[in-house]
Amino acid sequence: MNDFAKKLFQNSKSVVDAIPVVVSSRIRLARNLADAKFVKYACKSDLRMIADMCIDALAKCPILSGSNVVAMGDLLEYERTSLVERHMCSQEFTANINEARLLFTDDQLISIMINEEDHLRMQIFRPNLNFREMFDSINEIDDHLSENLDIAFDERYGFLTSCPTNVGTGMRASVMLHLPALSILKQMNNLVLAVQKLGFVARGLFGEGSDSQGNFFQISNQQTLGLSEVDILSRLSQIIKSIIDYELNFREIVKKERIVWLYDNIGRALGILRGCYSMASVDAINCISLMMLASDLEYLPNDLRHELNQIMMKMQGSHLQVLANRPLNAAERDIKRAEILREFFATVPNLKFM
Repeated sequence: MNDFAKKLFQNSKSVVDAIPVVVSSRIRLARNLADAKFVKYACKSDLRMIADMCIDALAKCPILSGSNVVAMGDLLEYERTSLVERHMCSQEFTANINEARLLFTDDQLISIMINEEDHLRMQIFRPNLNFREMFDSINEIDDHLSENLDIAFDERYGFLTSCPTNVGTGMRASVMLHLPALSILKQMNNLVLAVQKLGFVARGLFGEGSDSQGNFFQISNQQTLGLSEVDILSRLSQIIKSIIDYELNFREIVKKERIVWLYDNIGRALGILRGCYSMASVDAINCISLMMLASDLEYLPNDLRHELNQIMMKMQGSHLQVLANRPLNAAERDIKRAEILREFFATVPNLKFM
């Protein structure tokens, strides 16, 4: 395993660990330097200056002590994409490798994109809904930057960003949810519409433009102007708690009204995972989603959940190439994915239906 792979997998537990329904939460802040051109209009020397200034300032922040810094241009394409699969950076960031830098802590709970769409996009992750602790931590970084850099801010409009939809707080907060019961009972369209009416948006596994593979949905705020950070987080928290209640209630309905379907599909999924010799990514995610539901419902050991999250991360396309330390074509990825799944699920206990 090369140095990049070791760094990527060294503390993966903190990134993928999760509880039922809630997979992870994220707060992201967008910031720009006051006297520098936006990334879209900056030349290479401008971007290099911005990167150097930001890295120097961030290096002095206590909460970021000992962080890793990687230049996107120094990574292979599949190494860059593996960071997207971990939600540590955006797809757009990996494409803009000109003076783009990624700073991240060893536990991978904080990542900061430098020279993405904005000069700075700071992200903090947790496997729970503790927004207060998350905001306190990312606010500490934000305050440190404001003390060491001249951040673009307007008294009327708030923080100035490259995209007008981020002006104001510059904050996006999101929660990744696993909602199989709502999907099984065809309730997701109703949920998406209800969330939109409240000023929030539901997206797929990899955010904007992605689909809802494996019944994973990302709920985030749309409005950044006219609301405080506390207002946004409070409203999002209330919405998420309501969705969790709906999902748990619908799981009970599925157990009562669709129990044969549930047993059959979970059993088939485990059989496929134990016997597959070629497996596409979308099929693997859907099967693992059913294993997560089985773990939540205690048909499989509940403490299996963390390992299921790890496996789902490792079997993604670019992670497979990082593990192999070479590019793999689609057929090779499907075979390698099946091999990993076969080996893991051979050790998983048999289902215990109630």
